[in-house]
Amino acid sequence: MFTRALATANFTRFCEPIFTFVRDEVGPSPKPASCMQLRSFILSVLFMIAFGLPAIAQSERAALVDFNNGDKRSDGTVAWRTEQVKTSDGRDDLAIRADVDIPGRNLKLTMTLRRNLDPSVPASHLIELTFTVPPDFIDGGMGDAFFMFLGPKEMSVAGGGLLGSSFKTRVDGQYVEALSDKPDDICRNLAALNENAWLAVYINGAKRKPGVFRPAVSDQSLWFSKGEAGQRVFDAAFAAWEKTSEAGARSTVCHPS
Repeated sequence: MFTRALATANFTRFCEPIFTFVRDEVGPSPKPASCMQLRSFILSVLFMIAFGLPAIAQSERAALVDFNNGDKRSDGTVAWRTEQVKTSDGRDDLAIRADVDIPGRNLKLTMTLRRNLDPSVPASHLIELTFTVPPDFIDGGMGDAFFMFLGPKEMSVAGGGLLGSSFKTRVDGQYVEALSDKPDDICRNLAALNENAWLAVYINGAKRKPGVFRPAVSDQSLWFSKGEAGQRVFDAAFAAWEKTSEAGARSTVCHPS
């Protein structure tokens, strides 16, 4: 509450030169009420412009661990933000987006987490991963990706994995996880996403036997932190989803805490 009030006060102070310019150009109004109406109108327009712009992404920590190279660690960043996406029937909905960058390995990952509003798809939410990597990133090219794993800290799987099924799309480097639409599973998944500070993806090269996965013998793992910036993004998305839960094909409403 204090932060919101402070931000509003700072925004109002920022607008004062605009109010002064309008007053000097238009001249004093004989009706104080008209002046107040004009002031309120200008402030409303500026607020709409400010909050209509895309959310500014804020960076947190990320790391890639190569188990085939002495557990070599490559540090990077993850930028979190919300974004508007289109549903299958053309409606707008809010999604969570993370952009991971590991410069030392020329790896980039875009993750989006959004609600599934298509009743024909048996999933409560969809997690989409899009990797951009160089040809020599991993032996044999990108194979399976196993996600989404969660933990209270980096390299910890105490939080376990989300309940759902993941698969590789026909587009190279793209993967999707469909989270379970069973009511109990929905609440468990949302609580896990809310409560854990780190997210992880385990990656195998294409030469490994497909569908076989154990964290201890994976080729690489990519970890990225929610941090304060990510948690604010999750809070905003969860709040928006709860307000419009009736629009979803899976109407179970959970309140992560």
